[in-house]
Amino acid sequence: MSPSPSSAVRRFPDLEALSRAAARDLTADIQETLRTQDHYALALAGGSTPRRLYELLAAEAEGTLPWSHIHLFWGDERFVPPDHPDSNARMAADALIDSVPIPADQVHPMPTHLDSPDAAAAAYTETLRHQFSDRSTTFDTVLLGLGGDGHTASLFPETGTPEQRRTDEAWVRPVTAPPRHEIPRRLTCTLPVLNGARRAVFLVAGAGKEDALTRVLDPEDSSLPAAQVSPQATLLWYVDTAARPHPSG
Repeated sequence: MSPSPSSAVRRFPDLEALSRAAARDLTADIQETLRTQDHYALALAGGSTPRRLYELLAAEAEGTLPWSHIHLFWGDERFVPPDHPDSNARMAADALIDSVPIPADQVHPMPTHLDSPDAAAAAYTETLRHQFSDRSTTFDTVLLGLGGDGHTASLFPETGTPEQRRTDEAWVRPVTAPPRHEIPRRLTCTLPVLNGARRAVFLVAGAGKEDALTRVLDPEDSSLPAAQVSPQATLLWYVDTAARPHPSG
């Protein structure tokens, strides 16, 4: 069994402060990592919470981030056209990618232009296999969100048991989200691929996340998908006070 990652929960008064701290820390990790390796693999999250982080990273485009050495991936995606308003890739392009000098062949969105989620999952599996030798060593950092139901990426409590998620042999899977989600067809990296990351960074904001966050951070409750995230080295939680009103609960 792999050793447990070092873990920390950091609280901030609001999303702006959370995003600024996350941008500062991610920039520092990229700079430090590129001293000893040629490329940095960053997996992006969707949803509204990370948008401000992406905007702050874009502001560093001509400053401290060496975009020619950064590869971008996605932890999950809605199976919609790439220009759809609900596309995770489109959000990242609008907030970050279109504003930075990153080579086009270093941006690796999930291929939702293909005919089916199955075809897209197979194609993205090959993309990841080409980049990484195996699932135990994947991204340098994976950015993740937390749903009010405890899901992360597009790993939902209803889709498989905790043991099935933990032992999934796939790299990428097509997923049907529960009915409460407006866009049911999804693609997601599996839990082993997420856990192959060196660092996992959760960005959690808003009162609607409080109950799920309390459960996920409870060491006695590992049933929710987000609670199963266990990267190779470091697990960081950037949360605002709406999501976690009290430091210990």
